[in-house]
Amino acid sequence: MSQVPSKLVIASRGSRLALRQASIVEALVSAARPDITVEVRQVTTTGDKDSRPFAAIGGKGLFTSEVERAVLEGAADVAVHSAKDLTAELAPGCAIVCVPARAVAHDVVVGGEGATGEERLASLRNGARVGTSSMRRRALLAEARPDLETVELRGNLDTRMRKVEDGEIDAAILAAAGIERLLGAAPVDATLDPGWWIPPPGQGALAVEALAERADVVELFAALDDPAARDEVTAERAFAARLEGGCSVPLGCLARASSSGLLLTGFLGSPEGSGNLRDRASGARHEAAQLGVELADAILAAGGDEILADLREVEAPEPVEP
Repeated sequence: MSQVPSKLVIASRGSRLALRQASIVEALVSAARPDITVEVRQVTTTGDKDSRPFAAIGGKGLFTSEVERAVLEGAADVAVHSAKDLTAELAPGCAIVCVPARAVAHDVVVGGEGATGEERLASLRNGARVGTSSMRRRALLAEARPDLETVELRGNLDTRMRKVEDGEIDAAILAAAGIERLLGAAPVDATLDPGWWIPPPGQGALAVEALAERADVVELFAALDDPAARDEVTAERAFAARLEGGCSVPLGCLARASSSGLLLTGFLGSPEGSGNLRDRASGARHEAAQLGVELADAILAAGGDEILADLREVEAPEPVEP
């Protein structure tokens, strides 16, 4: 048995939501081991400094790379991330040492009127402006309401919600978990059906990252790991890793763990929304990673390979004339 550290430094982004997520992990550690002193160290990320659309600056790793680097360089013992923001591959030597109990994974609509998210979207006038920075949400919006105008929506969660309140945009599509963590509750009458509006891999889950060789930290967080959330995130990340080939991909995957196994729903979107693909897979929880890959392969075989080829062609740089 390894010696548990007397002090633990958590690296986190400095946004209100990120610090709230770090405080959740801090509380878990303090409840389990009150003898450990916990410090949260704020890190500024590329996503915080660059205001361009996510697709223009690479999308993945924008809010995690610098936080991860704090662990690699020894400035922090662990990093706390939104699991949906993590790249498919972690830095060499790093591992996800804990996935705490997961919050809700679905999206919600802020703005509009109705008892569900779908009704709120249906209530919007033709040409209404809907804010999102997600390629996945853009593809889903193009499928559901091609008449709506999607506009780039950057900024912290409270800033994005304020833009709806101030009338800068008519509505926004946001993660329910973020609203719940920041405000204490998500709008229950604005939920989008996750069976059709499939969330991104890892949404609603937190991931605690550390050096795999840090046996003391690994042992500490093993006791805080939630097996169901771990299996769900493992399957979803395997799905994403299989489909992401160096381009920004509008994809979603939601796994649900139960005593009987795992049920996965996957989504791959086309830029215009008309060729969006969905599929399902199920199996044993100990096969979580394999199930994620098998579901991705089924979507590729159904036409996903053509969608990915089109996306890479769009992202390819214009040839330079001699």
